[in-house]
Amino acid sequence: MPLLPLSNAPRSSMLRLGGALLSALLVFVTPDALAASKSRSKSKSTRTRSGTSKVAPVTPEPQPAPAAEPASEKQEAKEAEAEAAPVVPVEQPRPVVAAKPAAVARPAPAPRATPAAARPSESSSKATAGRMRIGVGPDLFLESAKLNGEQFINISRRDESFDYSSAGFVSATLWLNTSVPSVSQRLRVGAGARIFGNYGAGGDRTFGFGLLNEAFAFAEYGLPVADKMEVVFAARGGISLLVPGQEFAEEIRRLQEQGVGVWSVPRVGWLVGPSVGARRRMTERILLRADILAQVQQQYLFATSEDIDGLRYTKNWSTLALRLGLSLGVEFDF
Repeated sequence: MPLLPLSNAPRSSMLRLGGALLSALLVFVTPDALAASKSRSKSKSTRTRSGTSKVAPVTPEPQPAPAAEPASEKQEAKEAEAEAAPVVPVEQPRPVVAAKPAAVARPAPAPRATPAAARPSESSSKATAGRMRIGVGPDLFLESAKLNGEQFINISRRDESFDYSSAGFVSATLWLNTSVPSVSQRLRVGAGARIFGNYGAGGDRTFGFGLLNEAFAFAEYGLPVADKMEVVFAARGGISLLVPGQEFAEEIRRLQEQGVGVWSVPRVGWLVGPSVGARRRMTERILLRADILAQVQQQYLFATSEDIDGLRYTKNWSTLALRLGLSLGVEFDF
């Protein structure tokens, strides 16, 4: 009986040693099993996600999937190759950008208006260049004239010529003009009338001729030289008309009483002359001007030749006058 305790002691120690070895073995084996299970679960979830992304649902509510069947070896190999293959990103369609409208050309900015003080005088004249103008003014003049006269009775000749100067020194002129834009905005043409009134010789030899009037056409060119000021170059030409009066009318009556066929009608003549002056615009419609005028005028008084009682009677009279004058006037635009 004393041998029983000895045999039980080694057996218990053997049991303890085997339990320790089993525990150690479990400690080493358990982490590998857990890792393998985790990898298998990850691969299954990856396959599930890839299959979901590749196949889009046909309808908003998917049908219940059939029971999973064991995958064959070929399917598993294909899935493994699909997992190993690189994922190619799918290009998304780019949004269509609307084409920008072509830039519209902006109009060039209008030039700034020049201040009124800086504008040349020509701008104001151009603004009213197309208007007609009427003018009126007095003329102061000096005259050097001569009456060329002769009378023939058969072969007998009597000289009746004499030099004289005008008894008066004032006349009045009225004119109307307009521009000629087809030629130049500075060119103006017009017509006018000049009235001398009773015209006669003065000084040592007085002789009255009657009422003298002139009708003329003219052209003028205005050249701007300063603010609202221009120099005007002009020329005129026309006819003169003398209504007999005073001593000249008495001479006509005397000849008529002697049987000479002379008439008491107005006598005509001609005139021509240049002028130069200045014109200034005072307001939009009023201009002042002054001109120096030189004029040559010839007036025909008698030109008769006839037989009276067997005698040849001839009488010729005409005047030739050179006048220098200063013309002052005002013009109105309308």
